[in-house]
Amino acid sequence: MSKTLKIFFSSMMITALCFGFANIYFPLETLDLERLHIFLFNLCSGGTILLLFSENRDRLSVRSGSFLVLSIVYALSAFLELYPVTILLSLVLAGIVESVRVESFSLFPRNFFSLTATVSAKFHQASLLCLSIGLVFSSLVIVNNEYLHWVHMEKLVLNTFFLGFSFPLSLITLSVIFSMIRQNGHSVAGIVSMVCFWVINLGVIIFFIFILLERYYPQLAVTLTLFAAVVTVLILYGRLGRRLQQKQFLSSGIGFLLVTAVSGIAYILLQMAPGYDPEQTKWLLRLHTFASLYGWNLCGLAVICRYRDFPIRLHSGVVISVHWLTALVLAPLGTFYAVFAILAVAGYIFIVLVLFFSRIGGGGHE
Repeated sequence: MSKTLKIFFSSMMITALCFGFANIYFPLETLDLERLHIFLFNLCSGGTILLLFSENRDRLSVRSGSFLVLSIVYALSAFLELYPVTILLSLVLAGIVESVRVESFSLFPRNFFSLTATVSAKFHQASLLCLSIGLVFSSLVIVNNEYLHWVHMEKLVLNTFFLGFSFPLSLITLSVIFSMIRQNGHSVAGIVSMVCFWVINLGVIIFFIFILLERYYPQLAVTLTLFAAVVTVLILYGRLGRRLQQKQFLSSGIGFLLVTAVSGIAYILLQMAPGYDPEQTKWLLRLHTFASLYGWNLCGLAVICRYRDFPIRLHSGVVISVHWLTALVLAPLGTFYAVFAILAVAGYIFIVLVLFFSRIGGGGHE
């Protein structure tokens, strides 16, 4: 990836984190700053990086460049509640994603059912398909909630669907992870990998349905199943993953993913408890969000952006330690105490700059 793009994406990711605190300390009466926090990281940065990776390019093409510009306009229109613009742009953005997916794979995702297609390729196509479907579904929710009012559900709100833009980033990171696992479709590892693909994809879809229906016991069962699948991925990657510098960052990312699973299970259990008070679980939701976006997803995006650069010159252990401290301690505390928000932003700037701009070569420092 070109240096200019690295500067742009790193700046956008840092800005996204700042907006994650802005809603707390500088709230607006009618507008939700958290939407910009979600969009700038997941859709504008993550979505464009996904398209670049799918097109196998280091620089913006017409499609990825158009997606980047239009996704920023989309984010602003959703933030300003200019919903007709948001609806139109969501369909255009979905069309761009689908054009890349069909060119890279096929219109019908037949490799999902193929015994010869790699699990990495399955996750890659699922990532693109999830992004386009998420864009279309978000527009449908806007049409329902703002104009038609056909379906009335407490959880059928825009912010719930906007958070779904995080899932394509999870899938493309899993694609990279499985590309480094030594296995084939007929081995035990290959069969287990295939099972993980279906459990993770179907599990998240089913889990989302149960969120909308507010069914807590089924949510708990699905979350425990997803937790088992992630642990399986970690074991496969630990035993069969090729020994590359990237492995440390991606293993750390899986660790963050396990944290999100455990925090998700804890949140469901608290919701089921008598006398549940949403105010008492805000800290847990913040921990869950930061571990997901700025822990797990950042690991994947950083590795993708530097995909052709590894090994790079850095002290991996130091960077990973600062990353965990920032995502799991400083950032959640920053939602309650302003000084920790400042420290979290400083720590995040350090992590992003090191991951994006460390020099190439030398085997890296472990």
